[in-house]
Amino acid sequence: MKNQIGKKNIVFGLIYFITTLVLGLFLAFKAKEGNPAWNDNPIHEILATSHVHGNLESVLNILLGFIICQLEANTGLLKIISALLLIGAIFHSGMLYLTGLGLSAAINLAPIGAFSLIATMALMAYAVAVGFKR
Repeated sequence: MKNQIGKKNIVFGLIYFITTLVLGLFLAFKAKEGNPAWNDNPIHEILATSHVHGNLESVLNILLGFIICQLEANTGLLKIISALLLIGAIFHSGMLYLTGLGLSAAINLAPIGAFSLIATMALMAYAVAVGFKR
C-alpha cells in the first residue's frame, strides 16, 4: 500500500519534469531570437520562475515519493504528505505556469502551494525520523 502512495508522486514528478523541460526549450528558443522586448516582458520572468520552481518541485516529488515508499510510518500520515506534495507543486509552480500563459488571477493561488510545501517538509522530517524500515 505504501508503495502506491509514493508511486503517485514519482509518476507525477516524472510527468511534471517533462513539462518543465518543454518550457525550458520554449524559453531557450525565445532567448535565441534575441528580442529585447521579450527579455523585458514580465511574462518572461514569470515563465522562467515557473520553470525553475517546476524543476525543483518535480524532483522533490520523485525523491520524496521514493522515500515514502521506504517508510514504515502511519499510512494516513504518508497519504497526507503525498497529497500536500502534489498540491504544493500544482499550486506553486503550476499557478506560475498558468499566470505566464495568460491566466493572471492564478498567481493569487501560488501561496497555497508554498505553504503546502512547507507543511510537506515538516511532516516529512517527522515521518523520516520515526519511520525508516529496519
